[in-house]
Amino acid sequence: MKRLFTTLALLSILAACAGPETMTGFDRPGLLERAPADRSADLQRADRHILVVRHARKISSDCNALDCPLSPQGEAMVVRLAELIGTPAVDQAYSSAACRTLRTAEAGGQPVIAHQAGDGLETGCAAQDVITRSRAAAFADAAASDARWTLVAEHSNTSCLWLTQFAGPDASQAVGCSDGRLADQAYGDIFWLYQLEGGWQVTVLPSAFEVDIEE
Repeated sequence: MKRLFTTLALLSILAACAGPETMTGFDRPGLLERAPADRSADLQRADRHILVVRHARKISSDCNALDCPLSPQGEAMVVRLAELIGTPAVDQAYSSAACRTLRTAEAGGQPVIAHQAGDGLETGCAAQDVITRSRAAAFADAAASDARWTLVAEHSNTSCLWLTQFAGPDASQAVGCSDGRLADQAYGDIFWLYQLEGGWQVTVLPSAFEVDIEE
Protein backbone atom coordinates (compact mmCIF):
# COMPACT_ATOMS: atom_id res chain seq x y z
CA MET A 1 0.00 0.00 0.00
CA LYS A 2 2.83 2.37 0.89
CA ARG A 3 4.42 1.67 -2.51
CA LEU A 4 1.10 2.48 -4.22
CA PHE A 5 0.86 5.84 -2.45
CA THR A 6 4.46 6.61 -3.41
CA THR A 7 3.72 5.83 -7.06
CA LEU A 8 0.57 7.97 -7.07
CA ALA A 9 2.43 10.85 -5.49
CA LEU A 10 5.17 10.61 -8.11
CA LEU A 11 2.62 10.62 -10.93
CA SER A 12 0.93 13.68 -9.43
CA ILE A 13 4.25 15.53 -9.31
CA LEU A 14 5.04 14.64 -12.92
CA ALA A 15 1.61 15.78 -14.05
CA ALA A 16 2.00 19.08 -12.23
CA CYS A 17 5.42 19.66 -13.77
CA ALA A 18 4.32 18.84 -17.30
CA GLY A 19 4.27 21.94 -19.46
CA PRO A 20 1.36 22.86 -21.71
CA GLU A 21 3.24 21.46 -24.68
CA THR A 22 2.65 17.94 -23.28
CA MET A 23 -1.15 18.35 -23.11
CA THR A 24 -3.09 15.88 -25.18
CA GLY A 25 -6.06 16.30 -27.46
CA PHE A 26 -4.90 19.17 -29.69
CA ASP A 27 -6.07 18.55 -33.24
CA ARG A 28 -2.74 19.33 -34.99
CA PRO A 29 -0.09 17.76 -32.72
CA GLY A 30 2.59 17.82 -35.43
CA LEU A 31 2.39 21.60 -35.54
CA LEU A 32 2.12 22.05 -31.78
CA GLU A 33 5.29 20.04 -31.18
CA ARG A 34 7.24 22.66 -33.15
CA ALA A 35 5.65 25.68 -31.51
CA PRO A 36 7.53 27.81 -28.95
CA ALA A 37 6.83 26.48 -25.46
CA ASP A 38 5.66 29.87 -24.23
CA ARG A 39 2.95 29.99 -26.91
CA SER A 40 1.69 26.43 -26.52
CA ALA A 41 -1.10 27.11 -24.04
CA ASP A 42 -2.46 30.03 -26.06
CA LEU A 43 -2.31 28.04 -29.28
CA GLN A 44 -4.35 25.29 -27.69
CA ARG A 45 -6.94 27.76 -26.42
CA ALA A 46 -7.27 29.61 -29.74
CA ASP A 47 -10.49 29.07 -31.65
CA ARG A 48 -9.14 29.89 -35.14
CA HIS A 49 -5.82 29.28 -36.87
CA ILE A 50 -4.42 30.57 -40.17
CA LEU A 51 -1.15 29.00 -41.33
CA VAL A 52 0.66 31.32 -43.72
CA VAL A 53 3.56 29.86 -45.70
CA ARG A 54 5.81 31.07 -48.45
CA HIS A 55 5.71 28.71 -51.41
CA ALA A 56 8.11 25.77 -51.38
CA ARG A 57 11.35 26.06 -53.33
CA LYS A 58 10.93 26.57 -57.05
CA ILE A 59 12.87 25.03 -59.93
CA SER A 60 15.26 27.98 -60.18
CA SER A 61 15.78 31.16 -58.17
CA ASP A 62 15.50 33.28 -61.33
CA CYS A 63 12.26 31.63 -62.49
CA ASN A 64 9.55 34.12 -61.61
CA ALA A 65 6.78 33.44 -64.13
CA LEU A 66 3.40 32.36 -62.80
CA ASP A 67 3.86 28.91 -64.34
CA CYS A 68 7.24 28.37 -62.70
CA PRO A 69 7.09 24.88 -61.09
CA LEU A 70 8.50 23.62 -57.83
CA SER A 71 11.84 21.85 -57.78
CA PRO A 72 12.11 18.25 -56.54
CA GLN A 73 13.22 19.76 -53.23
CA GLY A 74 10.10 21.93 -53.25
CA GLU A 75 7.87 18.93 -53.93
CA ALA A 76 9.43 17.18 -50.94
CA MET A 77 8.71 20.29 -48.86
CA VAL A 78 5.02 20.05 -49.78
CA VAL A 79 4.98 16.45 -48.56
CA ARG A 80 6.60 17.47 -45.29
CA LEU A 81 4.13 20.32 -44.81
CA ALA A 82 1.24 17.91 -45.37
CA GLU A 83 2.71 15.57 -42.76
CA LEU A 84 2.97 18.38 -40.22
CA ILE A 85 -0.61 19.50 -40.84
CA GLY A 86 -1.82 15.93 -40.57
CA THR A 87 -5.46 14.88 -40.85
CA PRO A 88 -8.19 15.80 -41.35
CA ALA A 89 -7.77 18.30 -44.19
CA VAL A 90 -7.78 21.98 -43.31
CA ASP A 91 -11.14 23.74 -43.55
CA GLN A 92 -9.95 26.23 -46.18
CA ALA A 93 -6.91 26.63 -48.43
CA TYR A 94 -6.05 29.88 -50.21
CA SER A 95 -3.17 30.81 -52.47
CA SER A 96 -2.09 33.19 -55.15
CA ALA A 97 -2.71 31.93 -58.68
CA ALA A 98 0.94 31.06 -59.33
CA CYS A 99 1.72 27.37 -59.86
CA ARG A 100 4.25 27.27 -57.02
CA THR A 101 1.83 28.68 -54.45
CA LEU A 102 -1.09 26.55 -55.64
CA ARG A 103 1.03 23.43 -55.37
CA THR A 104 2.21 24.36 -51.88
CA ALA A 105 -1.34 25.05 -50.66
CA GLU A 106 -2.38 21.56 -51.74
CA ALA A 107 -0.57 20.34 -48.62
CA GLY A 108 -3.72 21.24 -46.70
CA GLY A 109 -5.65 18.46 -48.42
CA GLN A 110 -8.42 20.83 -49.49
CA PRO A 111 -9.25 22.25 -52.97
CA VAL A 112 -7.35 25.52 -53.20
CA ILE A 113 -9.16 28.83 -53.73
CA ALA A 114 -6.91 31.02 -55.87
CA HIS A 115 -6.68 34.80 -55.93
CA GLN A 116 -4.69 37.14 -58.13
CA ALA A 117 -0.94 37.02 -57.65
CA GLY A 118 -0.92 40.81 -58.01
CA ASP A 119 -3.71 43.35 -58.01
CA GLY A 120 -5.41 43.32 -61.40
CA LEU A 121 -3.31 40.42 -62.72
CA GLU A 122 -5.89 38.01 -64.13
CA THR A 123 -3.47 35.40 -65.50
CA GLY A 124 -2.73 32.29 -63.50
CA CYS A 125 -0.85 29.03 -63.39
CA ALA A 126 -2.31 27.69 -66.64
CA ALA A 127 -2.53 29.73 -69.84
CA GLN A 128 -6.33 29.46 -69.92
CA ASP A 129 -6.81 30.62 -66.33
CA VAL A 130 -8.68 33.87 -65.74
CA ILE A 131 -8.40 34.93 -62.10
CA THR A 132 -10.77 37.68 -61.01
CA ARG A 133 -10.69 37.10 -57.26
CA SER A 134 -8.58 39.69 -55.47
CA ARG A 135 -6.33 39.19 -52.46
CA ALA A 136 -8.50 41.71 -50.62
CA ALA A 137 -11.44 39.37 -51.14
CA ALA A 138 -9.40 36.52 -49.70
CA PHE A 139 -8.55 38.66 -46.66
CA ALA A 140 -12.22 39.47 -46.15
CA ASP A 141 -13.34 35.87 -46.54
CA ALA A 142 -10.71 34.59 -44.12
CA ALA A 143 -11.56 37.24 -41.54
CA ALA A 144 -15.31 36.58 -41.73
CA SER A 145 -15.02 32.79 -41.80
CA ASP A 146 -15.60 30.57 -38.79
CA ALA A 147 -13.18 27.96 -40.17
CA ARG A 148 -10.92 26.57 -37.46
CA TRP A 149 -7.98 25.82 -39.79
CA THR A 150 -6.96 27.76 -42.90
CA LEU A 151 -3.81 27.32 -44.97
CA VAL A 152 -2.48 30.19 -47.08
CA ALA A 153 0.41 29.89 -49.55
CA GLU A 154 1.93 33.10 -50.86
CA HIS A 155 5.18 34.75 -51.98
CA SER A 156 7.96 36.42 -49.99
CA ASN A 157 6.17 39.78 -50.04
CA THR A 158 2.53 38.75 -50.07
CA SER A 159 3.01 36.41 -47.09
CA CYS A 160 3.83 39.57 -45.15
CA LEU A 161 0.61 41.19 -46.37
CA TRP A 162 -1.38 38.45 -44.62
CA LEU A 163 0.61 38.80 -41.41
CA THR A 164 0.19 42.56 -41.40
CA GLN A 165 -3.50 42.33 -42.26
CA PHE A 166 -4.29 40.08 -39.31
CA ALA A 167 -1.59 40.59 -36.65
CA GLY A 168 -0.41 44.11 -37.53
CA PRO A 169 2.84 45.56 -38.91
CA ASP A 170 4.86 45.29 -35.69
CA ALA A 171 4.06 41.61 -35.26
CA SER A 172 4.79 41.01 -38.94
CA GLN A 173 8.20 42.60 -38.63
CA ALA A 174 8.94 40.69 -35.43
CA VAL A 175 8.55 37.32 -37.17
CA GLY A 176 10.74 38.10 -40.18
CA CYS A 177 9.15 40.64 -42.52
CA SER A 178 11.70 43.33 -43.34
CA ASP A 179 10.57 46.16 -45.61
CA GLY A 180 7.43 44.17 -46.30
CA ARG A 181 9.02 40.90 -47.40
CA LEU A 182 10.69 37.77 -46.11
CA ALA A 183 14.42 37.25 -46.51
CA ASP A 184 15.46 35.77 -49.85
CA GLN A 185 16.89 32.66 -48.20
CA ALA A 186 13.97 32.13 -45.80
CA TYR A 187 12.05 29.03 -46.84
CA GLY A 188 10.10 26.44 -44.93
CA ASP A 189 8.83 28.71 -42.13
CA ILE A 190 5.22 28.41 -40.94
CA PHE A 191 3.72 31.68 -39.75
CA TRP A 192 0.98 30.67 -37.36
CA LEU A 193 -1.78 33.23 -36.92
CA TYR A 194 -4.15 32.37 -34.09
CA GLN A 195 -7.21 34.11 -32.71
CA LEU A 196 -7.73 34.63 -28.99
CA GLU A 197 -10.62 36.63 -27.60
CA GLY A 198 -11.28 38.18 -30.99
CA GLY A 199 -7.70 39.38 -31.57
CA TRP A 200 -5.04 37.85 -33.80
CA GLN A 201 -1.49 36.97 -32.77
CA VAL A 202 1.31 35.31 -34.70
CA THR A 203 4.21 33.02 -33.94
CA VAL A 204 6.66 31.35 -36.29
CA LEU A 205 7.84 27.76 -36.66
CA PRO A 206 11.26 28.29 -38.29
CA SER A 207 12.24 25.94 -41.14
CA ALA A 208 9.39 23.64 -40.13
CA PHE A 209 8.93 22.15 -43.60
CA GLU A 210 12.33 22.86 -45.12
CA VAL A 211 14.01 19.83 -46.69
CA ASP A 212 17.74 19.52 -47.30
CA ILE A 213 18.78 19.09 -50.91
CA GLU A 214 20.29 15.71 -50.06
CA GLU A 215 16.96 14.34 -48.81
